[in-house]
Amino acid sequence: MSRIRRGERIAVAMLSVLVTALSHPANAQDFPRQGYEGAPNGLAAPFAGQWGMKFPEPEGTIVSAIIVSCDDPIRIEAVDDTHISYGSPGREPALFEVFAFEGRTTWAPPTAETYIAVWLDPDSFHLHRTEMGRADWADPRLYFRCES
Repeated sequence: MSRIRRGERIAVAMLSVLVTALSHPANAQDFPRQGYEGAPNGLAAPFAGQWGMKFPEPEGTIVSAIIVSCDDPIRIEAVDDTHISYGSPGREPALFEVFAFEGRTTWAPPTAETYIAVWLDPDSFHLHRTEMGRADWADPRLYFRCES
């Protein structure tokens, strides 16, 4: 009987660890949810330029996985004060409305889910997908400005 109780305790402990791991995505709290002090939220012009994209990496990482390089960058143009044209390599540009919301910038396409941009500094930002109106804070993409 003591073997069963011990086994039950181990199973409950393992289940507790699993539930905790699944309910709190790894490193989600490590990514900022608001832009830096004075970030230009809700404005199209600061996004204008050529951008590379990669997975955000923890400090001390030697090699970072580049998704889009500056050799063939993402091109963002400010259409007006509140709209950007986003052109990724090999695809037609897409139009997004941009607006400020809670210390960050929301990108709203005409017919799909929104994205949330969090400025890290004037030359980099995280872009988070949303699904059903909720941001995926655990899996952003890091955009970095390409040198001219």
